[in-house]
Amino acid sequence: MGHAVTPDPSGGFSLIELLIAVAVMAVLAVGASLSVGRSQATAPQDQALFQHTFDQLSDLAITSGQSRGMKFTPKGMQLATSTAQGWNISDQVLRWRGQVVVTSHPSASNAPEIVFLANGENTVFSIVFSKESHISRCLSDGLLGLSCQ
Repeated sequence: MGHAVTPDPSGGFSLIELLIAVAVMAVLAVGASLSVGRSQATAPQDQALFQHTFDQLSDLAITSGQSRGMKFTPKGMQLATSTAQGWNISDQVLRWRGQVVVTSHPSASNAPEIVFLANGENTVFSIVFSKESHISRCLSDGLLGLSCQ
């Protein structure tokens, strides 16, 4: 009972010390990977979001027989539905991660920039996605669907 415990000078780290060091490094690695993932090129992500939404609204306009649309803001895009009273623009904004420039000619002041008709046609437009040095572009002639580069 009167034995003194002395650390072995040639010994290394205890198991608890090693587990704590590994846990700290794991937390730092997760934080670093999350911050790196957010800073990567966002133009492809914006383009993928646009293409997916374009396809969905085009299909929805054809199957429902009701015109649909995309309204653009500097921060993102809003979905729209044509009603007897005019366009019903959603309050939800699908946010861009980079810079997006849309060129189209809406038919009315409150109309969406891109309109999808029940017959499969859509507004003629061009849209450019950019972030730092990465630039991509999608366009439509209104008849043949979406073409992206």
